[in-house]
Amino acid sequence: MFLKKLIRIHTQFMQKPVQSIVEWLLPSTCILCDSLTRNTQNLCQLCQQDLPILPHSCQQCADFLLSSTINPANNLLKCGNCLKNPPAYDQTYALFPYQSPINHLITKLKFQHQLSHARILGELLANRIQTQWYWNKPLPDLIIPIPLHPLRLRERGFNQALEIARPIAKALAIPIDFQGVKRIKNTRAQSGLLAEERKRNIAQAFSITRDYSNLTIAILDDVITTGHTVRECCRMLKNQGAARIHVWCCARNG
Repeated sequence: MFLKKLIRIHTQFMQKPVQSIVEWLLPSTCILCDSLTRNTQNLCQLCQQDLPILPHSCQQCADFLLSSTINPANNLLKCGNCLKNPPAYDQTYALFPYQSPINHLITKLKFQHQLSHARILGELLANRIQTQWYWNKPLPDLIIPIPLHPLRLRERGFNQALEIARPIAKALAIPIDFQGVKRIKNTRAQSGLLAEERKRNIAQAFSITRDYSNLTIAILDDVITTGHTVRECCRMLKNQGAARIHVWCCARNG
């Protein structure tokens, strides 16, 4: 038994010598419970199994459903709001509801510079994209992380949406476009505003600097609440010729 274990460890070292030695000597710590784990996402198996499940939601905006109907045009299960006031994007894929512990991970990423959380969330998104959301259909042509205004970017030091997009782009071999869409209006933080205030706050907040004709685009953001930010961004992208737009987010706040 001991000999077999040595052979297995030797084989791992020969395949990825440096990485295997480091992982064997210094196993990762779960970011939620601090236990040792060999999972690449820095989440132990138990914590990963306990992550919250997104409730039954609208396939176009991912808002939690109370009442809905099937849109015969594309066979999507839609909420009443999307049926009455359809957004410019075609479908939303949300990984989690915005609740514990996901809300804490995102808050620490954005406001405590825990960039490792962006990698973890990006890897979890990439896995869901590969194994469930797009397992039998083509991937988008490119990923556009929702941009920050230059002043906000300077203040924070990084764009959390871009950092989440990086491991996804690497895993799926999809290019990231972080130059074509600019945030030209230094909006107030959406989190402290009412729905109508959010809509006015984000109006005309973006400019598009390239042509997106006939492309399928994945817009990526960390959290979607009312959806006004992605609605405004996607509206302008459709005006620039985008054929289809899918929204990817780590969490949906219903």
